[in-house]
Amino acid sequence: MKYLLSFLLITFFFVGCSTKQEVEIKLPDKTDIGTPIEKEEVIKPIEEEIEPIIEDPIIEDEMPIIDNSEIMKLAVIYPSKIVAKYAKSSINTVLGYFDYKKIKYELKVFDTLSEDEQSIQKAFYDAKEAGFTNVIALFTPRVTEFLHSADTSDLKVYLPLTNKQNLVSHNNNFIYGAISYKDQVNKLFEYSNTNNTMFYEKSFLTNKIKTIYDTTFFDIKVVKEIKKKRNYFKGIVKDYRIKNSTLFLNTSIVKTSILLSQLRAYNIYPKVILSTQINYNPKVLTLTQEKDRSNLVLASSIDSVDDTLRDTVLSYGSDILYNWVDYSTLVGVNYLYDQNISGLITTRVEDNQVMYEPKLLKTTAYGFLEIK
Repeated sequence: MKYLLSFLLITFFFVGCSTKQEVEIKLPDKTDIGTPIEKEEVIKPIEEEIEPIIEDPIIEDEMPIIDNSEIMKLAVIYPSKIVAKYAKSSINTVLGYFDYKKIKYELKVFDTLSEDEQSIQKAFYDAKEAGFTNVIALFTPRVTEFLHSADTSDLKVYLPLTNKQNLVSHNNNFIYGAISYKDQVNKLFEYSNTNNTMFYEKSFLTNKIKTIYDTTFFDIKVVKEIKKKRNYFKGIVKDYRIKNSTLFLNTSIVKTSILLSQLRAYNIYPKVILSTQINYNPKVLTLTQEKDRSNLVLASSIDSVDDTLRDTVLSYGSDILYNWVDYSTLVGVNYLYDQNISGLITTRVEDNQVMYEPKLLKTTAYGFLEIK
């Protein structure tokens, strides 16, 4: 009897413990898409058009397939040593779009590491061999002419970072999705008076915008470079020529915020302050006071989208409200899927180029308001 009681007590102990046991199940992250594919020998990357952002590599493999009657196969090709940040966000945009559409999909990522011709050619070949016909290719504009000569037959290729108006030639099976800073500058020119001034920083993008500005605006009185470090802002902004001028800020969001606050601090009031998409960012609202930006006018080429689509894409970590690359990717995947027959996206594609309509905005205490 003693042994029987011992056995019953031991059995009760294990049974009781097992009913209270909690097992932690680690779910896979929705941005985790498998294990890396084998890559060619790394060749030192060429000089970038977009400043390189090296982050953890995107894991490449086939995405899970949603059970539905529709299906779309999409390949994303990108050089991680140059545009890793853009690629991750763009893929999140694609996943959010597929989730919103509730379609069956298969997505595979091909990382060329750099923009050398051999790796690019191999990535397109591997995509075709795997049966993909739709491609989003996140390459900088400097290699677009080579992309035209690569074997992309039977593929529909969308280039979010390239605008057709900047190219000498184009391919009929390519769709070009980059915004036009020239169109934005032309739109801002509506506010120009006969006294134009500009502050600018040196970078690939701001140098490009400066060239557009120089050929668009007239009677330019002042052009001052804002250095990345050690600026004497009092000496920069305290210039009588800036008063009542049309001041064009071709600077990053942080420098723009400092300049706006310094102008008001020294009672230097331009008639209007203009800037492009580079400062269409909610940070300008938090880094400045409302009075600092009372006469600030911004240009943006991002259009509004369906609220549910916006929220779904946002839940995947993408930003189609302020990040034009994410918005361009959304336009691209939607066009590759059904040529926008549904009219889901208001931005049109004409003659293989996404046709953005720049709009002008002012800031309020709470956000941005379009100027009608």
